[in-house]
Amino acid sequence: MFLPSWILSVGSPNSRARQEPPPPSSVIQTLPRDLLIEIASLLECRQDVLNFCITSSHVFTHVSAVLYAQVILKSVEQCNITLDMLRTRPGISRHVRELVIRPQARLRKTSFNTLDNAEACSAVAKVAASKSLDALVRFQWDDDELPYHDEMWFALRMGCPQLRYIAASIGSLLPSINNHLYDFTDLKGFSVTLKSGFYECHPDVFIEEDHPITKKLWDMLTRRCPNLEELTIQGSYSVPTDIRCISEGRWPNLRKLTLGDVCIDWFPRSLLPGEKRPFIAFLEAHPRLESLSLSRHTVQPIHLASLDPASLGRVTSFSGTHQQLQALPQIHSAVRRLAFCDSVETREVSATTVANLLRELTKLAELRISFTLHSMYDSGNLLRSLIQSCPRLRHLELTCAHKPSFQLDAFAKTIRGFPKLRSLALTIVRYPGDETLSAGAAFIARSNPRLRRFSLTFIPPVYPVSLPFSLGFLARPLNLLLPLPDRASGSFELRCDEHGLPLNIAGREHSKMVWPWGLGTSCKTRRYVRDLRPPGLASVRRGGVRGFVDLVCERSSAGEEVRMILFCAMLVCFAVWGFVVTGRSRVAQRVVGAGGREVAMVGVPWGL
Repeated sequence: MFLPSWILSVGSPNSRARQEPPPPSSVIQTLPRDLLIEIASLLECRQDVLNFCITSSHVFTHVSAVLYAQVILKSVEQCNITLDMLRTRPGISRHVRELVIRPQARLRKTSFNTLDNAEACSAVAKVAASKSLDALVRFQWDDDELPYHDEMWFALRMGCPQLRYIAASIGSLLPSINNHLYDFTDLKGFSVTLKSGFYECHPDVFIEEDHPITKKLWDMLTRRCPNLEELTIQGSYSVPTDIRCISEGRWPNLRKLTLGDVCIDWFPRSLLPGEKRPFIAFLEAHPRLESLSLSRHTVQPIHLASLDPASLGRVTSFSGTHQQLQALPQIHSAVRRLAFCDSVETREVSATTVANLLRELTKLAELRISFTLHSMYDSGNLLRSLIQSCPRLRHLELTCAHKPSFQLDAFAKTIRGFPKLRSLALTIVRYPGDETLSAGAAFIARSNPRLRRFSLTFIPPVYPVSLPFSLGFLARPLNLLLPLPDRASGSFELRCDEHGLPLNIAGREHSKMVWPWGLGTSCKTRRYVRDLRPPGLASVRRGGVRGFVDLVCERSSAGEEVRMILFCAMLVCFAVWGFVVTGRSRVAQRVVGAGGREVAMVGVPWGL
């Protein structure tokens, strides 16, 4: 490995004098490219990677491959500025391997904007046609509708030769028969997100097997993409759409299958003896599946019980309902990541039942689960049950909705039972008078210094539906004029010293207030760094008079000792002052007495 010249010269017999190491800036200039990339890859936060890149042009030249490996654009302005930069700077654009376009992610409006859509897809088409994104592997279009100009797909197909993963979204406007989206071949991953407009306007499109759109789409996936490894059909709606034709596909290399609110296991006739349902046969025909995500509409748990016990042996990531997981005992010993797509109703399923199910997952390391509480007392043993059943968790995403569940100080002490926990995402209903986000984050960080990143979210409670003509809102008339808190969230990063003790947390809070009478909402975001070290440390105490006043007023053993010393010093001062005053008064009395006696002696005749 290449070493800087100043390191080789130190301690060599030919060196005449001991050389001082150069400043850090010059040392970085001599580091090899592989070492810089390794350092950047170990940085978990993209902001840290950016700060590392801007230290010098030498670092930026080599580390930009890590910084620009994934580009996510969340507005039309970002699309125009960033994509134009990538088109004119091929030295940077050649590092882009994943591009995500969300034209209206930062807009606070519900209506679809055609102009923003058209402008964003035009910018993508320009940079793709210039063949600057020759290393692009993944592309995702995330909007309420498909791209306004379908020539964008043609430009991506022709200008990005390594493009193998496509993600699109379909809304109320269906793609035309001649859309270039159907022209891709040899894809390894395909994802489509069905928006609410699709469910409302075209819920039965995929049922008709002779529909032109259905035929074009399935022809591309089944015939021209035989090596498909990832397939995602995502969507969220109360009434699912039917996509039963997907169960007829066979992809030998399929490793990841994600299905949202879609119905795939509907069978129009009765089963013959020994015949299995289409989706069950589909799962058995794909033994290489490693990630399986289902919804409550995809398949009924009773049908999953008919699966061959030897199937799905490689599944390490599962998402679905707890009933579906219970019907798949063959995957319990291998699952490492688990997500419950539906909230667990504590009125119907107790926390003990869920804990008994999780106890069978001996390798579980990541868990995402949510509970719907019908009483404040439902969460009594909930957290302890999770600790006993999942001792190896490294990531926990917990949601308790509808009612207050945990107080943050008690929660921070309880999760010490997860000895390997490294990241946490907690969403709860705040107790009245409980700690704020920053104070709660400080409790969690001090009690669990092994956590590196965690997030806290406060959501409003859900009250039962009031009776007609209810006048309960008149009890507090001032609330009619004040905004109500709707949601407050914060993401925090913990920093520790070399001994593993917490130093500070860097926080970013975002709160949303809802104004009454339909006046809209107001949002506020703030960033801060909160010190977690004891206030008595000299490194964090201010100097001078302010530092002394802080030491006197602080609530710690050091502050108590200083206050006791000051009190004793005050008593000594009073005693000394008393001695001085008393002594001076006695001296004055003696002087006055001696003077009186002299006067008396003067007035007496000598003969007497």
